Amino acid sequence: MNIGLIGTGIIGSAVVTGFCESGSPVSVCVSPRTREKAEKLRDTYPDKVRIGVDNQQVVDESEWIFLAVLPQQAMDVLGGLRFTPEKKLISLVPGLDLEETVRRVGPLAVCVDVVPLPFAARRIGPVVLCPPHPEVRELLSLLGTVVEAETPEQMSVLRTTTALMSPYYMLLAKVVAWCREKGLGEEQARTYLTSYWGALGQMAAVFPGPLEELAMEMTPGGLNWQAFNQLEDTGALQEWKSALETIWERVRSM
Repeated sequence: MNIGLIGTGIIGSAVVTGFCESGSPVSVCVSPRTREKAEKLRDTYPDKVRIGVDNQQVVDESEWIFLAVLPQQAMDVLGGLRFTPEKKLISLVPGLDLEETVRRVGPLAVCVDVVPLPFAARRIGPVVLCPPHPEVRELLSLLGTVVEAETPEQMSVLRTTTALMSPYYMLLAKVVAWCREKGLGEEQARTYLTSYWGALGQMAAVFPGPLEELAMEMTPGGLNWQAFNQLEDTGALQEWKSALETIWERVRSM
């Protein structure tokens, strides 16, 4: 499995790490851009990763080419490269127009939009694919749970929700800090809360009914009831939706 990476940033590095850790036979050629990250990948996986002299070598030596550059750079980068029809291009670039991409580089065997997240390096979590493609789905299943979006509009909704990663981590950090203020150790608090919230996610994934019903499984006047109503009354829960609406408008304009 020959994989190329153009743009060796955080997400691209996570993707390469995930493939290298998957146990599947893989040969990866990464671009020299962001030299420090490229060298770290090569040094970590010397038998699997090599650094190309330029982006054209990455394309020439790879069956699957992952494009992971900034949106404003993507078309310029693609315009300077020569692709042959058997190449398979996977874009990690938000808002990249796939039809314009094919017009720019010529026919491709595959051209799809994909949203992996940093934990692809650990081969956990979702990877969004648009449009659905069986061969790409099989490839991406090495990195996590593949979620297929039928349309670019669906993709924009799912891409929007990725913006809640930092708010979630900060919420977790604040709860851990509150536990420390009350005398609990950092390790105790973090172990408990990450396990606790991880279990909540697993329960939500298999709950057969609407998630609102799961939220309402609380004793009237109990602890969950009190916390829920305080956050609801102050508008704190609504703020999460407000943030999503703002981000969604930004994603749609890309």
